[in-house]
Amino acid sequence: MAKGRINIIEAIRELKERDPFEAFRIVMTSGDKYQIDDGGNLVEMRTQFFYVNPRTDRFVFMRMTEIAAVETFGPVAKKRRAG
Repeated sequence: MAKGRINIIEAIRELKERDPFEAFRIVMTSGDKYQIDDGGNLVEMRTQFFYVNPRTDRFVFMRMTEIAAVETFGPVAKKRRAG
């Protein structure tokens, strides 16, 4: 893996574990973008990441060699229940 790609993978690992969690987006070389709203739903495998969105039942496999960039948004606000 190229050094630049290793830095992107390391950034994803750090963002996934950040506390408090901050949403981020993984950008693929194809131009597809995947917003990661919960680091617990992103699994690192040997050559790819697997992400599932339980609200939509959608999932995606992202090959590490096809990840072009990572974008961050800032802290995710926790939803409060009325009451």
